[in-house]
Amino acid sequence: MKNKDIYNFLITLARDLNKFYKLKLNKKFKAKNKGSDSNYDPVTIADKKFEKFIRSKISKKFPKHSIIGEEFGSKNKNSEYSWVIDPIDGTRSFVIGYPSWSNLIAFCYKDKPIIGLANFPILNKFYINLDRKSAFVFNGNKKKKLRCSNLKKFKHAKISGD
Repeated sequence: MKNKDIYNFLITLARDLNKFYKLKLNKKFKAKNKGSDSNYDPVTIADKKFEKFIRSKISKKFPKHSIIGEEFGSKNKNSEYSWVIDPIDGTRSFVIGYPSWSNLIAFCYKDKPIIGLANFPILNKFYINLDRKSAFVFNGNKKKKLRCSNLKKFKHAKISGD
């Protein structure tokens, strides 16, 4: 399996997820607490619909791969290739309408992450890595290569967002 194939699949999936959100999930909803009374852990119908959508796309393209998702557990645990899904990372932000929530998807080989996607549908932006040295941000149709600092100490870092 080539990383480039997975990378291209995830780019297409991110764009499909953004369309799916805008067409199907960008409407009123109710949140339920799946945590204890003292531990608020919201879940919405969108969490489940996103995960079903992601699972369907992966299963269609890679039917023998394992899938592990936050809402629906594991499928096909015998494959060396696996996908780990958090359909809405930041459900609390999602619930209050703050745009910092994302869809997180990791592609793994023998339980080691190889390629990851962080997709922000409201912002029409996603981050993806091709390998350990190449990562990109896609903002609409613009692609920009990311780089890591050579700083050795965090206290010397200057951090900002796009």
